[in-house]
Amino acid sequence: MKKYKWLIFVIIGIIIGSIVFLLYPRIKLNNKLIKLESEYTPDVRVYNIISDLSKNVKTTNNVDTSKLGKYDVNVKFKYLFITFKKKYVVEVVDREKPVISLVGSEVGIACPGKEYVDEGATASDNYDGDITDKIKVELGDNKLVYRVSDSSGNTNKIERSIEYKDEESPIIELKGNSTIYLYVGNSYSEPGYTANDNCDGDITDKVKVSNDINTSSTGTYKITYSVTDSNGNNASVERTVVVRKRTVYNTYGDGLVYLTFDDGPSERTREILNILDEEGIKATFFVCGANEYTKRAYNSGHTIALHSNTHNYSYIYASSSNFFEDLTAIDNKVYNVIGIHSKYTRFPGGSSNTISRNYSYGIMTYLTGEVENRGYTYFDWNVDSNDAGSDVYNSDNIYANVINHLSHSKTNIVLMHDSGGHTATVKALRNIIRTAKEYGYSFKAIDSSTPVVHHGVNN
Repeated sequence: MKKYKWLIFVIIGIIIGSIVFLLYPRIKLNNKLIKLESEYTPDVRVYNIISDLSKNVKTTNNVDTSKLGKYDVNVKFKYLFITFKKKYVVEVVDREKPVISLVGSEVGIACPGKEYVDEGATASDNYDGDITDKIKVELGDNKLVYRVSDSSGNTNKIERSIEYKDEESPIIELKGNSTIYLYVGNSYSEPGYTANDNCDGDITDKVKVSNDINTSSTGTYKITYSVTDSNGNNASVERTVVVRKRTVYNTYGDGLVYLTFDDGPSERTREILNILDEEGIKATFFVCGANEYTKRAYNSGHTIALHSNTHNYSYIYASSSNFFEDLTAIDNKVYNVIGIHSKYTRFPGGSSNTISRNYSYGIMTYLTGEVENRGYTYFDWNVDSNDAGSDVYNSDNIYANVINHLSHSKTNIVLMHDSGGHTATVKALRNIIRTAKEYGYSFKAIDSSTPVVHHGVNN
């Protein structure tokens, strides 16, 4: 019996060991590597040979998926009155490649025989942010390779191919105005030009100039400037030269009456247009703005001329550039309403004004010549209604000022105003028209045949 006692103990031990092996729980954490910025829940499985025991597991952790690093996951499990505990180390990792973007085109263009000037690239990483400064550029066969790695060792690359060619035309820039006005008999003086090419640089000396200008005959002529770069790309521009007869100034009279109204449009313009329509005559409006009354006047056959955009003496007469900026502004306003660029203008205060001396000495001497060089014809007046002076509110005096100064032996350019406060002008207008008709006068709007009335320039 003693002989079998040890055998019994061995058998019992084997049985107990087998039971323990079968019942002892095994704990396994499946997700030990965690993607950056992901949602994380520990995936813990507890099991033995017989069954899955995972439903009894509790876990705690300090994982922050917004930061790379190693974190603890604690597992607690109670089974058969025994509490099992285990700690795991998990790691938040970055496996996302940085993003590289080319600045400019995917195909770089370089001049033949010259080095390509790299436009560069940018790089950003989901964790490191801007890593443009870590980009490394390698020159390959007709290409550039941009590589970058983030702090986790993730690498990306992008390529830009390079083509050596020149398909860009040179650029010719004209000095001076694109349209030049000359009088018959004047000589043409070339203001000059420049030409530049993206590959060749300054090629002004290669420009060829051709023209058919005949300053002895009126007409519109073209000057053509053309150039070819070393890679066969061509460019050309044109300058227009208008040769015209010298303006006929008031050395004789046509006996006509040209009613002109400054400073509108306003509600007075509407009232004046009603009277003009009823009396069947045309007039000229030197405008400081443009609206539906301007369009109505133009559509009714009246002449729209330019006066000023600001009518601010201290601004427009401070410099020639200010003056022409102001003139261009009112020109554009008129064009946007009636679709034409008027070439008739009147200086605020007239060409004889002396107030301009306060802002720029001698400016009127320059401007009176330059407006004509730019193709404008300016008109002063020789009949002043004085409706912008002491008689602004006296319709009887306005009437008398006009009628008493009309003459059949001159061209009568009558100065009146249609801005908001000139109700007396409106009141006097119909009587002026009817009386002038009784005296045998005819009315006309300013056009290219109108003899020009100019004052003497005092600055």
